[in-house]
Amino acid sequence: MRLSLIFANPWVKWSWRGTRKLGVFVKQIAVKIAAFLFNALYIICRLGGRREEVLFITRQASTPSDDFIAIGKAYEDAGYQVVYLSQRLTKRAALAYAVLVVREIYHLAKCQVCFVDRYDPVISLLHFKTKQVEVEPGEDYVRFDEVPVEPVIVQLWHAFGAFKKFGYQTVDTAEGHPLSEMELFKIHRNYTWVICSGEGARRPFAEAFGYPVSRVLPLGRPEYKTLCDEQSAHEAKGVKLDSADKARVLFAPTVRKYDKSVHPFADLYRRHDCYLNPNQFEEIWSFHPLDIGEEVPQGVPLNLEAADCVVTDYSSIVYEAYLLKKPVFFYVPDIDHYCATPGLNANPVDLAPEIVAQSEQELQGMLQAWRADPVSYPWEALRNFVGDSFANAPKDPAVTLVKLIVQS
Repeated sequence: MRLSLIFANPWVKWSWRGTRKLGVFVKQIAVKIAAFLFNALYIICRLGGRREEVLFITRQASTPSDDFIAIGKAYEDAGYQVVYLSQRLTKRAALAYAVLVVREIYHLAKCQVCFVDRYDPVISLLHFKTKQVEVEPGEDYVRFDEVPVEPVIVQLWHAFGAFKKFGYQTVDTAEGHPLSEMELFKIHRNYTWVICSGEGARRPFAEAFGYPVSRVLPLGRPEYKTLCDEQSAHEAKGVKLDSADKARVLFAPTVRKYDKSVHPFADLYRRHDCYLNPNQFEEIWSFHPLDIGEEVPQGVPLNLEAADCVVTDYSSIVYEAYLLKKPVFFYVPDIDHYCATPGLNANPVDLAPEIVAQSEQELQGMLQAWRADPVSYPWEALRNFVGDSFANAPKDPAVTLVKLIVQS
């Protein structure tokens, strides 16, 4: 029997819809039970008061990031005790993650400051001491106008700039989450401050997290200082690409969260053996860790440091490459689809058409032209794309973050 005939049966339709509604109801009950247990444990752990402690939490890796370690050291220098909680969330690590949740709630009840680098369900579901913040005219996207004051919770987002849309900018799209699910889990609730790379990222970050722009600060991440220092050292050595050397090209696409999305880089990889002249180029392929089930890097990608040039689609690696002064080319044959879901805050076709390829042949021609004459690379196009993504960022974000939080 054909599937269309099966679902034409009223009983089957009712049964399927009823099962779906039951699943939603069960999920709602589960979230409410979890929130109740989280808050009950939090109240118990609050007994005895807080201490001079700073907490760092990540759910994407088994070790704290270089950013967290740098900020932690700055807090230690200021006299604080530092606690790192790191656990990569996988099916096999479910028990370990449950233990992490209990430890997290305990330390949230004891710490003065907490840093996170992604969405954290525990933080979103807890009830902290909060204060009301002002929402300016034109900020009709704001979802959270109360922020924690005890503890101070800082969202140090793991990516530079605001290239592609994310969070509440992508609700009800194929690459995003349904609004009903975002609201059920209270995703991104309970941030005192959101940190972005620079002035140009403030409004997109505010929209993505659902906070007033005044709650988003352009203070950067410690990796910003690391990258700038590396570039200064590289320039001091005067190292340049020699015409006799192979040019190392890093292919680094962004993650595809929707399993039915087209993936031009995967298609290109299948033919990469005969794509570029092996006498002139060395290819380095780096698919997003979440695409291939690997742990997210906790610092500057080593393959980026080794590369002479970067080819990406919508990955924030473009900002890291920019700081290291590595030429970047955008390969975006699916640009129309990607603009629809999840969407872009910065469209390279509009901002930097000189370094955008929408076909394999076009990309191949750009790479060959750059290899023949590296000096001809249109840096102005890349600068135009990056824009003010790093404007007003301090030279030493770790120290600046400590001063800000201690004084707030």
